Formats: sequence, C-alpha cells, structure tokens
Amino acid sequence: MRRPRGNEGWPQPRAGSLNTACPAPTAIAGHPFHLTLTGAWEELPSPRPHHSPADAATHHALTIARNITSTLTPADTLFAAARINTVLGQPTDIPHIPVRLTWAHVSLTCSPDALSATTRQQRIQYEEEQYQAEQTRRLSQARTLQATLMYDPSLAMAYWFATAPHTIDKETLPRLEQLHERLAAYAPQGRWALLARMLHTFTENLSDEAKNHLIGSAAALIDRYGHPDIANSIRELREQPPTGHPGQPTP
Repeated sequence: MRRPRGNEGWPQPRAGSLNTACPAPTAIAGHPFHLTLTGAWEELPSPRPHHSPADAATHHALTIARNITSTLTPADTLFAAARINTVLGQPTDIPHIPVRLTWAHVSLTCSPDALSATTRQQRIQYEEEQYQAEQTRRLSQARTLQATLMYDPSLAMAYWFATAPHTIDKETLPRLEQLHERLAAYAPQGRWALLARMLHTFTENLSDEAKNHLIGSAAALIDRYGHPDIANSIRELREQPPTGHPGQPTP
C-alpha cells in the first residue's frame, strides 16, 4: 500500500542508523561482555507511527543479543558474536511496531579477568561433577555390598577380615558365631549355612553305622524330590571307607 503524499497524508517514512555500546550479560555473573552495536532501521507505513523508532530498533537488537550472551561464557566470545549476527544479519520487522531493522551487527569483547573467572568456574564445575560421580559410584558399591552381605553373612565375615585384619583377636570367633546365628534369623539364604553347621555338629560324634544310615536316608529323601543324580552322589559317600582321626588306625 502506497503512502499518500501531501499536507493531509502520512508523513514521509523515517530512517536512521544504530551505533551504541553497552555491557551484555554472560553466564559468569559479574563478568559481562562489552557489546558494540551498529546497524540501520527504517519506519514502515502506519496510521500510528512509533514515537521513537530508533529506540525500538535498538531495543529489539539488544534483546536478541542479550538473550544469546546470557547463556554463554566469556570464553565463547567469537561464537556468541557469530550467533547474534546470524540472527541480525537480515531485515526484520519488529513485532507490533511499524519499524524494520534493516540490518545490525554486533562486536563482543571481554576482559582478561572475565576469561580467568571462566576458567576458574569451569574447573570448579568439573571438580563438582567428578565428586558427584565418585559419590554415586561409592553409593552404588555400598548398596551392592550391603545386598551381598545380607544375602550371605559369611561374606560379611570375609569382608571384615580383609578390610580390618588388625581387629581380629581370640574373642573374634565366639563373637562371629553369635553374629552368624542372629543374622541367619533375618537372612533366609543364610539359614542354610547355619543348618549345615548344625548338621556337622550333630554328625561328628555319630558312629559309622549311624552315619551310613543317615546318608542313606538323606539320599532316599532327595531321590523322592526328583534329584536322583544328587542322591547317587550321596550314596557314593556311604560306600567310601571311613577316615580315622590323625594318629589313629582306620577301623
């Protein structure tokens, strides 16, 4: 639509240039970029022209630039400028305002202190990430160890001996016996170890005839539950000649 000319028509469209400098925020608080903005703008035909089109164009360009710089560090100076100029390098109509940003260009610089602060911040962040990763790894190991030790109390004893051998004394074994019995009540899988110890205590003083009878009964019971191979292995134990105590003849 062509703008009417004359004393009663719309005024001639205005145009101008941009040339300003100001700080721009970075991701490192207290260490901004130094931003220099240049460009050009022009007014669009409208029944309600903007009172300050230059300010509108400047605000539009700086808003785009600051939104980008605020997410980057001073170490990203070249990348930030390239990203901003990619957006501002073509004509853009400002939303809801009859002004067009014909073109704009941004230059960014930063101080040596800002670069040093960036390096410190990145090092701190890296150390925190490493610390968190190590804590996560240790927590995972601790949970795995806990689950393993709860499954089999005998492993808890082995872990104790391996990690703290200096704590072992003549009272250790009696205390471990008590610990083993108590843990077995809370760890169903550990009850088998307790049962095996009780069976060993029960059978060590039996006669050979009684032991053979017990072995035959156990083999028959296991065979009944569908494991003939294990039952045969148990019967072979009965057929082996008994072994006497050291220093005594075998009967």
